[in-house]
Amino acid sequence: MDPVMLVVSALVAGAVAGTSGAVSSAITDAYQALKRLVEARLRGAGRDPKVLDDVSSSETAKASLAEDLNAVGVDDSLSQAAQELLDLLELRERGKFVVDASQAKGVIIGDHSTQNNTFN
Repeated sequence: MDPVMLVVSALVAGAVAGTSGAVSSAITDAYQALKRLVEARLRGAGRDPKVLDDVSSSETAKASLAEDLNAVGVDDSLSQAAQELLDLLELRERGKFVVDASQAKGVIIGDHSTQNNTFN
């Protein structure tokens, strides 16, 4: 994915996730950090950062943001912040554990758990 679309996708996903109400503080912090970086980048180039306000709900705003980012450029810090946010969102979607217990004889899943089994 090109850097501009990476940043736009991360901002949209972060904004949408923020409306769900079940977002961790790590995701909120990563979204806000990316948004601040983009705002600073746009302001520094004389562009209006208000386009970020509607980016999750308007195709026009997404296109306008992509156009602005193409004009001002996306550096490594923006790309990295966007990727970190997308990684956090993906981790939230996958859940904490991935378990295949199809061949298991004694199973316990979770943090700080203890199990004693005797198989004969």
